[in-house]
Amino acid sequence: MPHEHAHLIPDEECTPQTNIPRSTASAPTPLPWRVLFALLLLTAIQPLAFEVIFPFVNQMIIEIGVVTDPERVGFYSGLIESIFSCMSFIAIMPASYMADRVGRKPVILGSIAGLAVSIASFGMSKSFLAMVLSRCIGGALGGAWACTKIMVGEVTDRSNQAVAFQWLSIAYRTGQIIGLPLGGLLAHPARNLPLFQARFWREYPFALPCFVASLIAMCSVIMGYFTLHETLPSKKSLAKISTYGTMSSPSDSESITAWDASPPTEHTDDSIGRPSIKSILTPSIISLLVSNLTMCLASETLFSLFPLFAFTPIASGGLGMSEAAIGTHMAIRAVMHIGIGAIYAPLERYFGSALRFYRIIMCAWPLTILCAPLLNSMARRGEEGTWSFNCALLVFYFIWAGSGLAWTSTAIMVTEAAPSPGALATLNALSQMTIVLPQAIAPAFVTSLFAFSIQTGIAGGNLVWIVLFSFTCTAAFHGMTLREPKSGWRNENQHS
Repeated sequence: MPHEHAHLIPDEECTPQTNIPRSTASAPTPLPWRVLFALLLLTAIQPLAFEVIFPFVNQMIIEIGVVTDPERVGFYSGLIESIFSCMSFIAIMPASYMADRVGRKPVILGSIAGLAVSIASFGMSKSFLAMVLSRCIGGALGGAWACTKIMVGEVTDRSNQAVAFQWLSIAYRTGQIIGLPLGGLLAHPARNLPLFQARFWREYPFALPCFVASLIAMCSVIMGYFTLHETLPSKKSLAKISTYGTMSSPSDSESITAWDASPPTEHTDDSIGRPSIKSILTPSIISLLVSNLTMCLASETLFSLFPLFAFTPIASGGLGMSEAAIGTHMAIRAVMHIGIGAIYAPLERYFGSALRFYRIIMCAWPLTILCAPLLNSMARRGEEGTWSFNCALLVFYFIWAGSGLAWTSTAIMVTEAAPSPGALATLNALSQMTIVLPQAIAPAFVTSLFAFSIQTGIAGGNLVWIVLFSFTCTAAFHGMTLREPKSGWRNENQHS
């Protein structure tokens, strides 16, 4: 049995890509920080613009007259959160084909620009239909997240990809830190900010945070247009790479050379050899995508449920927080995600591979789910605001943040599993579909289940937590069945 295990997973004392002892392996390739910084900036904008509505969407539904009973808010807020992902799910594969033909850069910038228009129109919505249509705009132009991961994979190798994907995750959490409190603190500016007493801000109390997010997104698109460089092999050229920017440093020069030291390629998109989806979906790839799906479903259900759980009165099974408090608490969670995410690369090296670390991370998800009913139980006993309750909240956020490291692991695992360079975009698109599908179904499902749990009182109103705990245990078990890929496109590049 030990011999079989060693065959499936490289020994911990060896580098994953070469099976050479770590003590004798070469130093990591320097990262192309200029290109990577542009990708990190655009990545941070996506959660900022997308999630700025989360702290106030429940209150907005009540104020524009969609419902009058707070306990009925969950169904409508779930639909609004899901419609964006539904449209993105439809657009992912076409966006992948476009990224292989016109390039990664235009797909990314077009997606962020569409998101800016979507969020601005959302802030002006005065009906449920207008809210839905504005979210459809951004969703239909989705696809940037998949393309940024493709570009990060193309500008890195196995020696430095953990650090690059670690920073990609940190950038995403940074956007959440800015976007979530932005939505909570800038909603109803006429009540809280003396400079916004005009009639417009009273008539459109949720416009300001949406306008600010939209402006930041458009500024990032303009900056990305001038700083981001194409990585599609048929589009990039050595001349463009060697001349961009006027400021340089030794590390940047080394990174650029390491990234694109070979002569410019002359092949077309067809010569890249984009394989069919059927040829990519081997049993091991399918198992990886299923695990990615279950991890994302666990993550998205909790992320979608927490604002509603925090907003719901304590007596009804929630925490009874205000809009501003919800935004602040979600920002605290995001800060902890960043703090823990910053040590992903050394932790991955310690455990030997992204897969080994992923298996451990998945075991934290059931613990995360158990914290929520415990917090409500403490609040019901009158412990809200006490040091013990605040400590319990911090423990909850810490475990939740640790569970979130699975996102970085799966991004690396998917990138390494691509059988050829031409399959990278397709596999990332399939992976993105396993991410967006939970985003599409989780909010409506889990918020409706939460409302059902409260209304029926099944298991003391804890039915939703019982379902999620059982699911995360199953997901953790499935993660244990994954195996390291025996070959991949990075191996192909190393031997070409």
